[in-house]
Amino acid sequence: MQLQKIAQLLRERDLMQLSMASSRKRQTEALLAALDKTQTGGGLDPIVAAQVVDRFGLWTTNRRILLNQQLARDTAEWIALRSAAQRSFGQADVLGKLTLRR
Repeated sequence: MQLQKIAQLLRERDLMQLSMASSRKRQTEALLAALDKTQTGGGLDPIVAAQVVDRFGLWTTNRRILLNQQLARDTAEWIALRSAAQRSFGQADVLGKLTLRR
């Protein structure tokens, strides 16, 4: 009985960690998507506008690189936590079934 409760607590912990990792991953994905929707200001002098576009393009390229690296880390963490959650979910399920057989 105690072992089943511990397994359930571990399952809840792992599911919470997976949920938090999913949230971080979605936030990074949203930041990446927002880069595609940004536009440089219009109505500027053509020379200034060209400089703004150039600098903004450089900034978005660098930002996209950083966000893609973060997304890779978030995805790797999410995959590891998903595996842990699947394992703890299975363990809790098996222990629950064994407890019912007694």
